Amino acid sequence: MKLSLFLFATLFPFLTFAEEEKLWPPRGNNRPLIAATQALWWNKDDPEARKLKARALDFAGRYAEAEKAARFALLVAPQDPEVQRILGRSLLHQGKLAQAKSALERAGQLGDPLSRSLASLLRPDRMSLGNLDPKISCSLVQIQDDQGRGIGSGSFVSSNGIVLTAAHVVAGRKRVLVRNAWGQILSAKSICPGDFSADAVLLQTSAQTKNYLVLADHDPAPHESLTVSGFPLSIDLPLTSRGQTRSKAKDGVLSTTIPLMPGQSGSPVLNAQNQIVGLASRGSLPLLTRSAPARSEAVANSALTTLWDSTRQKGSFFDIRQLPQWTDKNTFFDPAVSSAEQTVLDQNFAQSEKAITQVIEKHPRDAGLLLRRALTRIALNHIPEAEADIRLAARLEPKNPEPRRLLTGLLLQTGRGAAATQEMEIARQLDPDDADTAEELAEIYLSQGLFAKALSPAEEATRLNPESCRAWSILSAAQLATGHLADARQAAETATQRGPEDPRAWIQLAASLNAAHDFSTAKTAAEQATQLAPGEARAWLNLATAYAGLDEYRDAIPHAEKATQLEPKNRAGWNLLAALYRELNRTEEADAASARARALDLPPTDR
Repeated sequence: MKLSLFLFATLFPFLTFAEEEKLWPPRGNNRPLIAATQALWWNKDDPEARKLKARALDFAGRYAEAEKAARFALLVAPQDPEVQRILGRSLLHQGKLAQAKSALERAGQLGDPLSRSLASLLRPDRMSLGNLDPKISCSLVQIQDDQGRGIGSGSFVSSNGIVLTAAHVVAGRKRVLVRNAWGQILSAKSICPGDFSADAVLLQTSAQTKNYLVLADHDPAPHESLTVSGFPLSIDLPLTSRGQTRSKAKDGVLSTTIPLMPGQSGSPVLNAQNQIVGLASRGSLPLLTRSAPARSEAVANSALTTLWDSTRQKGSFFDIRQLPQWTDKNTFFDPAVSSAEQTVLDQNFAQSEKAITQVIEKHPRDAGLLLRRALTRIALNHIPEAEADIRLAARLEPKNPEPRRLLTGLLLQTGRGAAATQEMEIARQLDPDDADTAEELAEIYLSQGLFAKALSPAEEATRLNPESCRAWSILSAAQLATGHLADARQAAETATQRGPEDPRAWIQLAASLNAAHDFSTAKTAAEQATQLAPGEARAWLNLATAYAGLDEYRDAIPHAEKATQLEPKNRAGWNLLAALYRELNRTEEADAASARARALDLPPTDR
């Protein structure tokens, strides 16, 4: 028996992620944990075994232990993006949003595009975990496949167990499970798909509940504040995303600024009265280093009302096992859409591209599908093909700013800064009332050193969305770069008020305080930043600068060294480190740091 366990333990860790997914057992099976434990018994420093144990604990729902195991794995595999992703997931499950964001950002820096995308969505000013009104939380459900894997979200909309969710979540499936707030698993017996014109369905379960949501009697107004609550990435705590409508509902579709994560499809879109005004349908998933902020679409209230009215018709519900036969009715009911969603979650981008292409062959003029395929192609580094998809989407929908925004990110990634700026300016013209577009344009100007040009869109972003921590942080950076020190400090302080768990706000506040020579206060702000984002070089650089300003050179050096380790191509870090060494007469080390700084000024061929 021991020999068989040993063989399994030593062979299992060397499976690829894609292969391993096929072997991964249903929740409750402890085989992977046993395998990892046995492998570690033979070699406690085996990085694959450490990673497997962290993944197994995460999958088993033992998130605090998974966090500990992931941190243990990072000691021997600090550059493994999957370990960082597991750490981020375990932190997310525990409600540690800021720490999860930092871990996922690090995974993204190490080459994991999905983690980078998820990190960009985890904005503290836009998302929160748990702490929902009990009536809402008890109304929410997770939609699962027949293996118990989370594939989407939904909500009870009647006392007799009717669940509202997105059509593409259940497309082509013969069995769908519903997990309620108490962990009870219900089987969806029948389905009402309406007239197939919208991404929405009703599922009939056996539940009897007092907690359900009701439809509003009208669509939301433009720029009305909305929330979406669901279960992304199969997490057990409901995650709430916040945003607003971008315009009036058109053709049964509501365009919003609400960031959506995979697994939130089918979640109810709620107004201030906690009434359903839409259904989360499709969101952008930015996979670029600097992509446009997330966008999402929802099935409008008017379309949901039509669907609800159809339930009064005799025979509107039919056995869910009959659903696969409706695959050609509409994009939403094509099982390839659901398949593409799942393959993205599994990091199988090649299969996702194939699945989306199958849908596009049936619906070649669907700009949303083209953009989704473009994102998978970016993840596969098929840049020319991705660009072709985006440009075609822009031609199909010339008044839609989303293709322009995504094209901006692609152009930035490929070093075409001037063209990127032009595309984002077009996006801003198409959607002048959108705060995220203004934020992104300001940040692009900052990255290009065009600080004065960044001021106008940054100021506009704070006017359009005064609650945005990101907008105030960008404005502070632009003001600091143009010498408006007092304004920069004030904007940064506002940013920390808007997003007290957002490390960027504290980084910016520390930078503005250092510039104003208020080093003692800067030290406190920088320490807060390092706690929230220990993998962010700028946080450590600000802390080192504050110590240096207080003439505490010995204490400053470890922080400056940390900054250069995290970001070795940052010239400012090496220059500061060189200055600190010279203050302590460590001449040889100072010369070496200065040489590293000078090397960064040389062309790559001369370094």
